[in-house]
Amino acid sequence: MAKILGMLADGNWHIEEEVLEKTGLKPEQLEKIMKFLKDYGFVVVDAEKGLVKLNENFRRLLSQEAGQ
Repeated sequence: MAKILGMLADGNWHIEEEVLEKTGLKPEQLEKIMKFLKDYGFVVVDAEKGLVKLNENFRRLLSQEAGQ
């Protein structure tokens, strides 16, 4: 999960295939993690386009934590 959050920390939209490629996860693993992140509001998903990005409030929180 840390790899995914690190990748999405830039706040940009990412293609799910890119996330798979860069994290080395299996599609089933990514699906479970994305479901968790989406269910709890950590990510925004555009299922129609296959895009994902961090929820802006959560991204800011991660940025603040990293800066400490």
